[in-house]
Amino acid sequence: ETMATKTTASPVGVEAHKDAVDKALTHLKSLDLNFLALDFDQTILEIHTGGRWPGTWEELAPHVRPMFRALIPAALNAGFAVAIVTFSSQTDLIRALLTDILSSNSNGEKTDVAKEDLVKTIPIRGGVGGGVQWTYHGTGSREGKQAHIASAAEELELLHQRKDVTKLTTVLIDDDAKNIRVALQNGVRAIWLNPNKPNQLLKDMQELI
Repeated sequence: ETMATKTTASPVGVEAHKDAVDKALTHLKSLDLNFLALDFDQTILEIHTGGRWPGTWEELAPHVRPMFRALIPAALNAGFAVAIVTFSSQTDLIRALLTDILSSNSNGEKTDVAKEDLVKTIPIRGGVGGGVQWTYHGTGSREGKQAHIASAAEELELLHQRKDVTKLTTVLIDDDAKNIRVALQNGVRAIWLNPNKPNQLLKDMQELI
């Protein structure tokens, strides 16, 4: 049985998060943070695909949390760098979903122009262990999402001239408490997204210290 193929987020769902998103990003800027490293499964998505989604991105699109349909475009517009750091290897699927997210206006309605150039500024680091198709040339930790984040930062500097992105300007958002703990141990700010209370995330972002 296939899932619904509706790709437009509920306008109410996206718009309802706008004020909280703006406040969260303003607060992060006040802490001199400029890089959002976002997990995919059960973070951007409300479900966990296990890296084995059998369907199309259109079938997966309804599972994108409206909060992230508001957060990702707003962060880019505010000058933040954004990357996806995930253990899923389905990076083409993720990129298609990002294009969908960035091809919607602030009300969640589809626009005529796909933001493909903007999507290219978002590094996607997927996979784990020997299955990754990217490199990290540094000497930092490779536990949790640390190598994913560092490799994404290298791409941002080399391809997008983001020399201002560092470990100290990064915040990881992830539903996996282990990845959060490893980030904090390595001096990276991190916020746990509680899958049972996902809307708490924007408040936690506003209260980050």
